[in-house]
Amino acid sequence: MTSPTTPPALAVRVLEEILDHAVSADRALSRLYQQRNSGSMERARVGDLVFAVLRHRRRLENGLTDPTLSALTGLAARELTENPFPPLPDPSVPPWIACSLPDWLWSSLAGQWGESQALELGQAMNQPAPTDLRVNRLKIDREALQTKLASLGVSATPLPDTPDGLRLTGHPPVTTLEPFHQGLFEVQDKGSQWIAPLLQPRPGDTVVDLCAGGGGKTLHLATLMANRGRIIAADTDAQRLGRLRQRLRRSKTNLVRVVPLRHEGDPQLKPWVGKADGVLIDAPCSGSGTIRRRPELKWQLTPEQVNSYSVRQSALLNAGARLVRPGGRLVYATCSLFREENQAVVESFLNENQNFQQLPAMRTLAAQGYTGVYCRDAHLLLTPHVAGCDGFFAALFQKEPPRFRNPP
Repeated sequence: MTSPTTPPALAVRVLEEILDHAVSADRALSRLYQQRNSGSMERARVGDLVFAVLRHRRRLENGLTDPTLSALTGLAARELTENPFPPLPDPSVPPWIACSLPDWLWSSLAGQWGESQALELGQAMNQPAPTDLRVNRLKIDREALQTKLASLGVSATPLPDTPDGLRLTGHPPVTTLEPFHQGLFEVQDKGSQWIAPLLQPRPGDTVVDLCAGGGGKTLHLATLMANRGRIIAADTDAQRLGRLRQRLRRSKTNLVRVVPLRHEGDPQLKPWVGKADGVLIDAPCSGSGTIRRRPELKWQLTPEQVNSYSVRQSALLNAGARLVRPGGRLVYATCSLFREENQAVVESFLNENQNFQQLPAMRTLAAQGYTGVYCRDAHLLLTPHVAGCDGFFAALFQKEPPRFRNPP
């Protein structure tokens, strides 16, 4: 009988909490570690098993007559020891099993991308995500930060298609290092680094970040604006805005005003109606583009949940549009892979807002040193299997100036 305190048994306990109660993997693992005061070896072993089962669940289940969590965890333990999960499937295995996706999720991705691309995407989502940094160019350049990190034993490589990105070797605890506390960098996935530059903000601009959350893109906007101008960082999640305040203090960014909202039509936004040079809407979404980091989403999301997001997303996009001045820019972004949350929302917005036109995303980004063929039509579309980052979608709009009739 397996001891209830062995890593496989502890992993089963965590998996039950994740799958039965829709708890995030990180939260469930943190709770276990705190309860047991786990050492580094136990943390590593239990975490590896939990993420292996979440990533490869359907492939592990394949051929088992009784696919209990204990059986799946036992298989995962053997594979991690003997033959780490191969990236290429056996051709005889159906693709939704080879990339361990629920039937509905496979059907959705295959319908949008085609089966071959969907298989590559599904397998890329099963690979652990790297740790990326964004250099704070207000304080240091990329080469100097790379050298500083190397002196502390942290190996980092410049990301060739982003001007401010570094990718770390392994997952060192960089948030414990002095350069982090000095505000020299932020931990930010490469894909996320492509969003704020779409607004192409200038020093002195007024910019509204309508879904600021923890503030990663807010801080990027401040850097692009050379810490001059005004950023209104708004959100309905007070807890996440609290984290933004901490980050602002660390980075010594002084152009951001944090505005808690009750809803997207909150009267607190009234002073900026028709006044903002740029508005960023990093909309709440399914988070399907982050499955590399949060593989539990594969088993927690439902088609009904995905469809429900579009109502809120459209409301936010329309609320943001009211803030844009004539000639100003509007960016709509998600970390979703689903058309329902991306292209469909954009198409609906353009049908209802004839005074906005969509601009080619890649042209704006290329002018700022972002390279790579990551666009479909005018949209920015980043995926793990093509861009090597989390999945992101973004669309760029410009509000047309008022048209005056010629005098008679």
